[in-house]
Amino acid sequence: MVIAGSLATPAMAYEYSTNIEDFTWLSDLTPYGTQVADKVKYWLGTKAGWSEEFYHTNESVTKEDFGTSNTGYQGLDSADFHYHFGHGLSGIYNNTSLRLLPLESTGKAASGDVYKKWDSDNEWALLDCCYVLSDPSWGNALKYSHMILGFTTVEYPDTDLPEYFFYFAVDQDWTILDAYQMATIITFGDDVNAAVRADTEEQLYNDHLWGQGYVAGDEYPDDDITYFYEWNCM
Repeated sequence: MVIAGSLATPAMAYEYSTNIEDFTWLSDLTPYGTQVADKVKYWLGTKAGWSEEFYHTNESVTKEDFGTSNTGYQGLDSADFHYHFGHGLSGIYNNTSLRLLPLESTGKAASGDVYKKWDSDNEWALLDCCYVLSDPSWGNALKYSHMILGFTTVEYPDTDLPEYFFYFAVDQDWTILDAYQMATIITFGDDVNAAVRADTEEQLYNDHLWGQGYVAGDEYPDDDITYFYEWNCM
Protein backbone atom coordinates (compact mmCIF):
# COMPACT_ATOMS: atom_id res chain seq x y z
CA MET A 1 0.00 0.00 0.00
CA VAL A 2 1.35 3.41 -0.98
CA ILE A 3 0.09 6.89 -0.19
CA ALA A 4 0.46 9.49 -2.97
CA GLY A 5 3.96 9.39 -4.42
CA SER A 6 6.75 11.85 -5.02
CA LEU A 7 8.40 12.56 -8.35
CA ALA A 8 11.73 12.52 -6.48
CA THR A 9 11.41 8.81 -5.70
CA PRO A 10 13.98 6.77 -7.71
CA ALA A 11 12.34 4.93 -10.61
CA MET A 12 13.82 1.59 -9.49
CA ALA A 13 11.61 1.80 -6.41
CA TYR A 14 8.67 0.96 -8.68
CA GLU A 15 8.02 -2.60 -9.80
CA TYR A 16 6.11 -4.14 -12.68
CA SER A 17 5.07 -7.73 -13.32
CA THR A 18 3.88 -9.56 -16.42
CA ASN A 19 1.85 -12.68 -17.17
CA ILE A 20 1.91 -13.81 -20.78
CA GLU A 21 -0.14 -16.72 -22.10
CA ASP A 22 0.56 -17.42 -25.75
CA PHE A 23 -1.49 -20.65 -25.65
CA THR A 24 1.16 -21.93 -28.07
CA TRP A 25 -0.44 -25.29 -28.79
CA LEU A 26 -3.66 -23.54 -29.81
CA SER A 27 -1.66 -21.05 -31.92
CA ASP A 28 -4.28 -18.37 -31.35
CA LEU A 29 -2.25 -15.87 -29.33
CA THR A 30 1.22 -16.75 -30.60
CA PRO A 31 3.50 -14.80 -30.98
CA TYR A 32 1.66 -11.75 -29.63
CA GLY A 33 2.18 -12.56 -25.95
CA THR A 34 5.95 -12.52 -26.20
CA GLN A 35 5.84 -9.37 -28.30
CA VAL A 36 3.59 -7.67 -25.75
CA ALA A 37 5.96 -8.67 -22.95
CA ASP A 38 8.82 -7.08 -24.87
CA LYS A 39 6.83 -3.81 -25.04
CA VAL A 40 6.19 -3.86 -21.29
CA LYS A 41 9.85 -4.57 -20.55
CA TYR A 42 11.01 -1.76 -22.84
CA TRP A 43 8.64 0.95 -21.65
CA LEU A 44 8.63 0.23 -17.91
CA GLY A 45 11.97 -1.55 -17.51
CA THR A 46 14.20 0.36 -19.95
CA LYS A 47 12.46 3.66 -20.67
CA ALA A 48 10.95 4.41 -17.25
CA GLY A 49 13.59 2.54 -15.25
CA TRP A 50 11.28 0.36 -13.16
CA SER A 51 12.39 -3.03 -11.82
CA GLU A 52 10.74 -6.30 -12.83
CA GLU A 53 9.05 -8.19 -9.99
CA PHE A 54 8.24 -11.31 -12.05
CA TYR A 55 7.60 -12.48 -15.59
CA HIS A 56 5.60 -15.70 -15.99
CA THR A 57 4.48 -17.41 -19.17
CA ASN A 58 1.98 -20.12 -20.12
CA GLU A 59 2.05 -23.07 -17.69
CA SER A 60 4.07 -21.04 -15.17
CA VAL A 61 1.14 -18.62 -14.79
CA THR A 62 -0.91 -19.57 -11.75
CA LYS A 63 -3.95 -18.27 -9.94
CA GLU A 64 -1.61 -17.06 -7.18
CA ASP A 65 0.00 -14.62 -9.64
CA PHE A 66 -3.19 -12.57 -9.38
CA GLY A 67 -2.71 -11.87 -5.69
CA THR A 68 -5.06 -14.45 -4.22
CA SER A 69 -3.23 -14.58 -0.90
CA ASN A 70 -2.55 -11.97 1.78
CA THR A 71 0.41 -13.97 3.11
CA GLY A 72 3.50 -15.43 1.49
CA TYR A 73 3.67 -15.02 -2.27
CA GLN A 74 1.28 -12.22 -3.24
CA GLY A 75 1.70 -12.15 -7.00
CA LEU A 76 0.70 -8.92 -8.73
CA ASP A 77 0.00 -7.28 -5.38
CA SER A 78 3.77 -7.01 -4.89
CA ALA A 79 4.18 -4.92 -8.08
CA ASP A 80 2.99 -1.37 -8.71
CA PHE A 81 1.82 -2.23 -12.25
CA HIS A 82 0.78 -5.62 -13.60
CA TYR A 83 0.14 -6.54 -17.24
CA HIS A 84 -1.73 -9.76 -18.04
CA PHE A 85 -2.09 -11.01 -21.62
CA GLY A 86 -4.27 -14.01 -22.31
CA HIS A 87 -7.85 -15.26 -22.65
CA GLY A 88 -10.86 -14.00 -20.74
CA LEU A 89 -13.98 -16.12 -20.38
CA SER A 90 -17.53 -14.79 -20.24
CA GLY A 91 -19.85 -16.85 -18.08
CA ILE A 92 -23.45 -17.11 -16.96
CA TYR A 93 -24.92 -14.38 -14.75
CA ASN A 94 -22.31 -11.92 -16.08
CA ASN A 95 -19.49 -13.66 -14.20
CA THR A 96 -16.13 -13.65 -15.98
CA SER A 97 -12.76 -15.26 -15.38
CA LEU A 98 -9.23 -15.36 -16.74
CA ARG A 99 -8.45 -18.58 -18.59
CA LEU A 100 -5.17 -20.11 -17.48
CA LEU A 101 -3.04 -23.03 -18.62
CA PRO A 102 -3.45 -25.92 -18.04
CA LEU A 103 -7.07 -25.94 -19.17
CA GLU A 104 -8.59 -28.05 -16.42
CA SER A 105 -11.44 -26.70 -14.32
CA THR A 106 -8.88 -25.14 -11.97
CA GLY A 107 -7.18 -23.35 -14.86
CA LYS A 108 -8.91 -20.03 -14.35
CA ALA A 109 -8.92 -17.07 -11.99
CA ALA A 110 -12.23 -15.45 -11.06
CA SER A 111 -13.12 -12.28 -9.20
CA GLY A 112 -14.00 -14.22 -6.07
CA ASP A 113 -10.41 -15.44 -5.87
CA VAL A 114 -9.13 -11.90 -5.33
CA TYR A 115 -11.94 -10.42 -3.23
CA LYS A 116 -10.40 -7.56 -1.19
CA LYS A 117 -6.94 -9.06 -1.75
CA TRP A 118 -5.21 -6.18 -3.61
CA ASP A 119 -4.07 -4.25 -0.56
CA SER A 120 -0.27 -4.17 -0.72
CA ASP A 121 1.95 -2.53 -3.39
CA ASN A 122 -0.22 -2.80 -6.49
CA GLU A 123 -1.81 0.33 -7.93
CA TRP A 124 -2.78 -0.70 -11.48
CA ALA A 125 -3.51 -3.91 -13.39
CA LEU A 126 -4.07 -4.10 -17.15
CA LEU A 127 -5.96 -7.24 -18.21
CA ASP A 128 -5.34 -7.58 -21.95
CA CYS A 129 -8.06 -10.16 -22.54
CA CYS A 130 -11.71 -10.39 -23.50
CA TYR A 131 -14.79 -9.69 -21.37
CA VAL A 132 -13.35 -9.46 -17.84
CA LEU A 133 -14.53 -5.95 -16.97
CA SER A 134 -18.09 -6.75 -18.06
CA ASP A 135 -18.28 -8.33 -14.59
CA PRO A 136 -18.50 -5.55 -11.97
CA SER A 137 -17.43 -7.90 -9.18
CA TRP A 138 -13.80 -7.58 -10.33
CA GLY A 139 -13.89 -4.18 -8.67
CA ASN A 140 -14.06 -5.97 -5.33
CA ALA A 141 -10.34 -6.75 -5.65
CA LEU A 142 -9.57 -3.04 -5.20
CA LYS A 143 -9.09 -2.74 -1.47
CA TYR A 144 -6.17 -0.29 -1.68
CA SER A 145 -5.17 -0.89 -5.31
CA HIS A 146 -6.31 1.91 -7.60
CA MET A 147 -7.46 0.68 -10.97
CA ILE A 148 -8.15 -2.22 -13.36
CA LEU A 149 -7.89 -1.57 -17.10
CA GLY A 150 -9.54 -4.02 -19.48
CA PHE A 151 -12.39 -4.83 -21.84
CA THR A 152 -16.09 -5.61 -21.60
CA THR A 153 -16.32 -7.30 -25.02
CA VAL A 154 -14.19 -9.45 -27.23
CA GLU A 155 -10.84 -7.87 -28.20
CA TYR A 156 -7.89 -8.93 -30.32
CA PRO A 157 -4.16 -9.42 -29.68
CA ASP A 158 -2.25 -6.39 -30.92
CA THR A 159 1.08 -4.97 -29.79
CA ASP A 160 -0.17 -1.47 -30.62
CA LEU A 161 -2.11 -1.48 -27.33
CA PRO A 162 0.90 -1.51 -24.97
CA GLU A 163 2.99 0.55 -27.40
CA TYR A 164 0.53 3.45 -27.52
CA PHE A 165 -0.55 3.14 -23.90
CA PHE A 166 2.98 3.48 -22.57
CA TYR A 167 3.89 6.10 -25.16
CA PHE A 168 1.11 8.36 -23.92
CA ALA A 169 1.55 7.47 -20.22
CA VAL A 170 5.37 7.59 -20.11
CA ASP A 171 6.57 9.83 -22.94
CA GLN A 172 3.64 12.25 -22.87
CA ASP A 173 2.82 12.11 -19.13
CA TRP A 174 -0.91 11.60 -19.77
CA THR A 175 -3.20 10.27 -17.07
CA ILE A 176 -3.63 6.51 -17.12
CA LEU A 177 -7.28 6.82 -18.16
CA ASP A 178 -6.51 9.16 -21.07
CA ALA A 179 -3.52 7.08 -22.21
CA TYR A 180 -5.48 3.84 -22.11
CA GLN A 181 -8.55 5.28 -23.81
CA MET A 182 -6.53 6.75 -26.67
CA ALA A 183 -4.47 3.56 -27.06
CA THR A 184 -7.59 1.39 -27.34
CA ILE A 185 -9.22 3.74 -29.86
CA ILE A 186 -6.09 3.74 -32.03
CA THR A 187 -5.72 -0.03 -31.78
CA PHE A 188 -9.27 -1.38 -32.11
CA GLY A 189 -12.53 -0.71 -33.95
CA ASP A 190 -16.18 -0.25 -33.09
CA ASP A 191 -16.66 -3.95 -32.29
CA VAL A 192 -14.56 -3.53 -29.13
CA ASN A 193 -15.53 -1.83 -25.86
CA ALA A 194 -12.79 -0.99 -23.37
CA ALA A 195 -13.22 0.06 -19.75
CA VAL A 196 -11.55 1.09 -16.52
CA ARG A 197 -12.73 0.40 -12.99
CA ALA A 198 -11.15 2.50 -10.23
CA ASP A 199 -11.39 2.50 -6.45
CA THR A 200 -12.06 6.26 -6.24
CA GLU A 201 -13.20 8.94 -8.64
CA GLU A 202 -10.00 10.91 -8.01
CA GLN A 203 -7.89 7.90 -9.00
CA LEU A 204 -10.00 7.32 -12.11
CA TYR A 205 -9.52 10.79 -13.54
CA ASN A 206 -6.16 11.89 -12.10
CA ASP A 207 -3.78 8.95 -11.64
CA HIS A 208 -0.56 8.95 -13.67
CA LEU A 209 2.06 6.23 -13.67
CA TRP A 210 4.62 6.75 -10.92
CA GLY A 211 7.17 9.36 -11.95
CA GLN A 212 4.94 10.81 -14.69
CA GLY A 213 2.69 13.07 -12.65
CA TYR A 214 0.15 13.14 -9.84
CA VAL A 215 -1.01 9.90 -8.22
CA ALA A 216 -4.07 10.01 -5.98
CA GLY A 217 -3.83 8.54 -2.50
CA ASP A 218 -5.13 5.12 -1.51
CA GLU A 219 -8.70 4.96 -0.30
CA TYR A 220 -8.64 4.35 3.44
CA PRO A 221 -10.76 2.94 4.82
CA ASP A 222 -12.11 1.03 1.83
CA ASP A 223 -15.78 1.92 1.26
CA ASP A 224 -16.76 -0.91 -1.16
CA ILE A 225 -17.60 1.63 -3.91
CA THR A 226 -15.80 1.60 -7.26
CA TYR A 227 -16.08 3.84 -10.32
CA PHE A 228 -16.61 2.49 -13.83
CA TYR A 229 -15.86 4.16 -17.16
CA GLU A 230 -16.53 2.41 -20.50
CA TRP A 231 -16.20 3.49 -24.13
CA ASN A 232 -16.52 2.14 -27.64
CA CYS A 233 -13.22 2.03 -29.57
CA MET A 234 -14.60 3.52 -32.79
